[in-house]
Amino acid sequence: MAGRYSRPAAEAPLAPRMAELMDEALTAPGRMSDTYSRFYEYSFSNQLWLRMQGAREPVASYKRWQSLGRQVVKGASGLYVLRPITVKSKTEVDEQGQPKQYTKFKPVKGAFVYSQTEGEPLKEPEPKEWSRERALGALGIKSVAFTDLNGNTQGYSFDRNVAINPVAKYPLKTLLHEVAHIEAGHTAPGQIEQYEQHRGLYEFEAESAAYLGMHELELDEYMNPAESRSYIQGWLRGETPPDSSIRKVFKLVDVIRRAGYVPQEQEEAA
Repeated sequence: MAGRYSRPAAEAPLAPRMAELMDEALTAPGRMSDTYSRFYEYSFSNQLWLRMQGAREPVASYKRWQSLGRQVVKGASGLYVLRPITVKSKTEVDEQGQPKQYTKFKPVKGAFVYSQTEGEPLKEPEPKEWSRERALGALGIKSVAFTDLNGNTQGYSFDRNVAINPVAKYPLKTLLHEVAHIEAGHTAPGQIEQYEQHRGLYEFEAESAAYLGMHELELDEYMNPAESRSYIQGWLRGETPPDSSIRKVFKLVDVIRRAGYVPQEQEEAA
């Protein structure tokens, strides 16, 4: 587990609560839940099959959607996936004299995309006087369609674009995470190599900004703090993040938080 954060003596005083939350994120026990494992992950071959059939959103079986509280729309036509089946040879036998068995793959209609389902919309958090649309606009970030087939992927970002899974378990926390990636410069053109090299640190910065940001917006109930801490500590792999990254997290939280509020001059004009 990462070590306790101690503020450098020469650093300007920080809001006590922010420092406490960072210490909590680094040292308090964490525990993963099912956020990243609710969906079956299709093989690469099946993903190609699904994309060839036009799939551009989360995909799951009929029963899986039901388990997530969604119902496949009546009359919806399923997409084909390759399913393994065991067949017995009619001409070959094994050492015990039994027919040899082989595994073959058979196309079966058994997958449905998100838009082929319906259900109660997720209960969206309503931050006090803070607007995600205002924040994205102020930061120059564009919200784009989520096109990943894997429903376990909560969201992603590239350049100054963010995409959130329509069935993300904690959509606002995920948004803060991805916006933090963008504002930290992780998604800037030419940063792929740096991201791969420093991914653990970058994921710490993004998730810590989301963890602290949700607390700042008083929306703790719309996230799983223990899971977020597990995510942060898992990517750090026992290392203590440098002070520069911790200071960056505090700055990210402040920038994102301020971006979502009405500017003071607009409030005075109103």
